[in-house]
Amino acid sequence: MLTMQQALTADSFHENHEPAGKIYTWRRNGQTQTWRKSPDHFRIPVKYGIRSYGQITQYTATDYHAAEDCPTQHVSVTEANGSQWQGIVIDEPIADRAGYGVTRVHVTWRGTSRHRVGSVASIATKYVTYL
Repeated sequence: MLTMQQALTADSFHENHEPAGKIYTWRRNGQTQTWRKSPDHFRIPVKYGIRSYGQITQYTATDYHAAEDCPTQHVSVTEANGSQWQGIVIDEPIADRAGYGVTRVHVTWRGTSRHRVGSVASIATKYVTYL
C-alpha cells in the first residue's frame, strides 16, 4: 500500500501484481495535489508508456506500492552471447554440480533473448544484475 509520505516523494509506482506477473511501472507525471481541509487526501498524476495516463488517489493507493519498496526481486540478465532480458527471481541462487550459482528467473521482458515472456529460465548467477 502506498503511504502519504511515499505519495509526496516517490517518482515511480508499481501496480500490485502476482509474484511472477507482469510489472506495470507508473511514473509521476506532475506534482502531487493535496488539500488543506482534508490532509489525508491526495492525487498523483501518473503515466504508463507513451499514451496511458491516470491518477493515484487515497482510494486507489491500496492497489500500488512505491518501486523502491517492491516485494519482488527484479533482475536484468545479460547472457554470455550478449542477449538481454529482464525478469523476477523465483528461487534464491543454488549451487549446481560445478559449484556455480544458478538462479531461476521468471521472464517479464524478452529483449534480445530466445526466452519467451512468461517462461522460467535457469541462469548462471554471474549474469544476473539486481535492479
